[in-house]
Amino acid sequence: MDFTIATGRRWSSIESKIRILNINIPVILYNGAGIYYPVENRFLFIRYLSNREVKDSLQFIKIYYEKIKVRVYYEDMLVEDEKALLLLERENEKINKIFLEGKEEDLKIIKSHIDENYNNKINAVFSAPYYLEILPYGISKGNALKILINTLNISPKEVIAIGDFDNDEDMLKLVGLSFTLVNSSEKLNKVVNFILDCNPNDSLYRIAEKIINLK
Repeated sequence: MDFTIATGRRWSSIESKIRILNINIPVILYNGAGIYYPVENRFLFIRYLSNREVKDSLQFIKIYYEKIKVRVYYEDMLVEDEKALLLLERENEKINKIFLEGKEEDLKIIKSHIDENYNNKINAVFSAPYYLEILPYGISKGNALKILINTLNISPKEVIAIGDFDNDEDMLKLVGLSFTLVNSSEKLNKVVNFILDCNPNDSLYRIAEKIINLK
């Protein structure tokens, strides 16, 4: 059985963990905006926010800037706060994603603002109650997994996946067997096959053990 991860993080922040785990198949990064092949040290797939997406995002970011922290993934580097804002103002073409950190109630207001004013223009998804992520339009973990499945020449029915928040939803809908945890997003409870009696802070070993022991 092969094992890999689908994460919102960048390659440079997880590389050491991937090497320790000896993962030899591609890894999904940036919540689906990148697929990296550790064996050959290269991206199989990479997408960036368009200038229009950056420009539109900047408009509402400036409105709510006093209530949030702004971070940007740029050429596999993390750029934060004022430097992130300056980078966005340049409308750089090498931005994989923008993520906003703040209070859940404030981020929900921002998400509503995006949905009402930028429908079908900006792809915004929660990856935790305090993280709202702006991704290239059409990008998701689920769509990246489709590319990976085709690359590996396997069927979605052969794939098992586990996730814990809204950004995992379409990935879990795609696979043959899906899991979430008791303290996860309410959205996921409606789409998965099993809800495990674990919380996100439990070890991967314990979670895997519960999956293996399912009757």
